[in-house]
Amino acid sequence: MKRLLPCFALLLSAPATAQDDKILELGRLTYQTCVACHGPDGKGVRAGDLMMAPSLHESAFIKSDHPELLTAIILKGIAKQDNKFVQAMLPLEAILNDEQIAALIAYSTQEFGGTRRNAKPGEVSKWRKEFAGRTSPWKRSDLEEMLAEATTPPFLSKLRYSLYEGKWEELPDFSSLQPAKTGTLDDGHLSLEPAKDRKGHFGLVFDAEFTIPETGDYVFSLTSDDGSALIIDGETIIGNDGIHPAKTVNMKETLQAGLHTMQVQYFEAGGNRTLALSVKGPGKFGTRWLSVEKDEARKAAQSFDPIPLTARNPGEAIVHRAFLPDAKPRAIGVGYPGAVNLVWDADVLNLAYVYRGEFMDAAPHWNGRGSGSTPLGKDRVKIAHGMPFQILESLDEPWEPYSEAKIKYERDNADPQKEITINVRHPDYQFRGYRLDAKRFPTFRYDYRELVITDTFTPVEIDGITSLVRTVKVEGDPDEHTYFRVAETGPQTVADGWIDVGGNLKVKVEGAETLSRKSGNGNETLVPVASGTTLTLTYRWNAPLQP
Repeated sequence: MKRLLPCFALLLSAPATAQDDKILELGRLTYQTCVACHGPDGKGVRAGDLMMAPSLHESAFIKSDHPELLTAIILKGIAKQDNKFVQAMLPLEAILNDEQIAALIAYSTQEFGGTRRNAKPGEVSKWRKEFAGRTSPWKRSDLEEMLAEATTPPFLSKLRYSLYEGKWEELPDFSSLQPAKTGTLDDGHLSLEPAKDRKGHFGLVFDAEFTIPETGDYVFSLTSDDGSALIIDGETIIGNDGIHPAKTVNMKETLQAGLHTMQVQYFEAGGNRTLALSVKGPGKFGTRWLSVEKDEARKAAQSFDPIPLTARNPGEAIVHRAFLPDAKPRAIGVGYPGAVNLVWDADVLNLAYVYRGEFMDAAPHWNGRGSGSTPLGKDRVKIAHGMPFQILESLDEPWEPYSEAKIKYERDNADPQKEITINVRHPDYQFRGYRLDAKRFPTFRYDYRELVITDTFTPVEIDGITSLVRTVKVEGDPDEHTYFRVAETGPQTVADGWIDVGGNLKVKVEGAETLSRKSGNGNETLVPVASGTTLTLTYRWNAPLQP
C-alpha cells in the first residue's frame, strides 16, 4: 500500500506573544512532519508537473492573524478536491499535542510569513475541543470563507438585544411582552452572552440594520437550540421554531441593494443552547458570520453535498417523511408540480406550512445522526398552528392547538422531580394515513370524534401565480359548535374575499361562512362545520415566484 505523507497546506496565522527559543526549536522539529510536502524552505516539493503542496510563503493564512483557524486546519487537514496538488493534507490532531501545535504556529509564521505569531497551548486546547466533533477534512472553500469572515468588518450595524423571561414551547409574541433587560452588541454579532446567567426559560430578540452591496440572491443559514426565526424587512424568512436540538435551516432570499432591517427571535427552554447565523451572497460577498457562535455544520459536521429531492416524473408530486422544521416529529413534506410545497403534520392532523421554490434537501437526513431534512424553498408561511377542529361552546373560549401532558422525568433518576411537557395523542383524533393518486398527490385521512376527514391539495394557476387549492371534506354529523380554524397569523384583513394571513400570502375560503375573532394579541378566522361540509381553501401568494 502506498504511504500517504502528511501535507501541511494552507497554514493560517496566530497572535504574537512572548515565546522563548525552546518554543521555536520545538516548532522547527515539529515542522519536520511537513517537510515531505512543503520542503525545508516552505516553498513546496515538486513531483513531476505538480506540486506536493502549495508554498507557505504565499499563504494568506500564514500572514493573517487568526490562531483558531490555524489550529482548525492543522487538526483536521484539507480534502483533495482536484489535481492542483498531488495529495490532501492529512489531519494531524492524533499526531501533535497542544504544545507542538503552538510551537509549529510560532515557527512557521516567523520562517515563512515574516512575522512571528504565537498561540498558547491552553488556547490550542480550547480550539481542539471546539472542533472535536468534526469528522472530515476541510474543503479549501470552507477555509477561504472562514478567513474572509474573520477579516471582514461586521455586517450588522446598530445591533440591539432585548432579553425576556418565560417558559415557552414555541416563539411567543415578543411584542406583547416586557423585556427584563435591553442593550447593544457593539461588535455586530449575535450572542447569547446577555443570557449567560440564566439556566433556561428565556428569550432574546435581536434588531439590527445591514446594507446589501448588490442586488442578488442571498442564502441565510440559521441554527438554533431551541426555537428561532429570522425576519427581514418585516417578513419572516426562516422559521426554526419549537423545542429541538441544534438544527439548521437555510433559505434563499432575493434582496435589493441598499439598507435593510433584520430581526432574529430566539427562545431557550432548557439544556443545551445554540444560536448561529450566517449569510452567503453572490460574487466576492462570500459567506459572512453574523453571530459569535459558528454554525454546528461548520464546527462539527461533515461538509455534505446537498441531496435535492425531485419528482421522478413530470407532473408528479414527491412525498418525503422526515423530521422537518416548524413541525412535530411526524412531519410529511410534499412537493407539487409548479414549485409549490407544503408540510403536513401527522401529530396534529393539519397543514403545518406552505412554501414555494425548490422542495427539500435530504442530506441532513441521510448523513451524520440523521437530524432531519431541510426545505429548500422560500416564502414559507405557517398559517394555523396545531389541531384543525375544536368544539367551542363560546367564541370567547380559546383555541387549544396541541394535546400535551406533563410528566416527571429526569434521566437516570428513579425518583424524578423535574416536570416536563410531552405530546400525547388527543382522544378526539385518529390518523388513518394517506393514499397517493396516479400523480402521487396524497390525500390525508383522519377521524375527528365521529367525523371522517379527508384533506387534499392541488396546484393551480391563478393570474399567473402557481397556488395551492386545499379541499377539506367532512363526512358525518358534527357536534354542535364544531369549528375549523382557517388561520391565526397576519392581519387577516379581507379584500375581494381574500384573507391576508401574512408572509405575502392570502387565503380564500369557499363552502362555509367565515367568522373572525380576537385571539390574544392577534386574530383568528374560523368556519362553523355542518353535516357534509366541504371546504375549499385557496392559498395564493401576492406575486409570482422570483428566480
